[in-house]
Amino acid sequence: MSIYGVEDYLARAKKYIEAGDENALRHACLELRFSLESIVYQRLRQIGDKLPRSVYKTWQPQKALKLLLSFEPRADQDVTLDICFNTVDGEPSGDWNRIGDYKMFSVKWLSKSYSKLGNFLHLTSLAEDETPPQINASDLQAIFDEIERVSTASILLTMNSITIVDCAVCKSDMYVSASQVEEDAVVDCYKDSCGAKHNIVKLDEDRFVANRIGYKSVPCKKCGKDFSIESTKHGELKDCWSCGQTHVVVWGYASWPIPEKSI
Repeated sequence: MSIYGVEDYLARAKKYIEAGDENALRHACLELRFSLESIVYQRLRQIGDKLPRSVYKTWQPQKALKLLLSFEPRADQDVTLDICFNTVDGEPSGDWNRIGDYKMFSVKWLSKSYSKLGNFLHLTSLAEDETPPQINASDLQAIFDEIERVSTASILLTMNSITIVDCAVCKSDMYVSASQVEEDAVVDCYKDSCGAKHNIVKLDEDRFVANRIGYKSVPCKKCGKDFSIESTKHGELKDCWSCGQTHVVVWGYASWPIPEKSI
């Protein structure tokens, strides 16, 4: 069995694609989605206990893979790992030994393919009545081929460390990687109802801070707790992360100083 263990999903998907009728192809879409989910979630588990499953278990794979990329910027790129066991004056000497191949989808491909498969797993909406999404075996075969390619990976790599910090707004756990510290990255709170942004600032080799400076929060009209609005669009509804009170967020501006009125 492969390291991702998706053989059964792929075997069933292959039979459905070969059958070729619409009902069979819809079943193939489901098996292919299961394959994508299994591969991405297993890759995230390699980060270890510092990233509990509760952070990503309800997420779709494309969001989960973006999270992984925020920790490890090259996590969606294929890598071949070779190692040399002999050195001379600190430099590798002699034969190199192949450890294995790491393979993963690109975020762009995953987002497109996962959404395409999902289009065929529900009834056509009223908006799609005139131009319903078309399902065909060739499109599903292309997705199958890429999943099968990734499933042949022989190793799983994770090359980062994770530190837990509190969100400055809702106090939920946030997860910051060594890569994000080195890049002075911006990290969002993982709680969907919050989403507050933080600047990661490295202080020295062992310390960093997650600053909320420069971003916007306002008090809830019901419970008084601050909630973030920096990612909120004009006229958008935003629920308080604490009590659930819904607010409408609107922006306005005027010239300053205010012109004097003519008498």
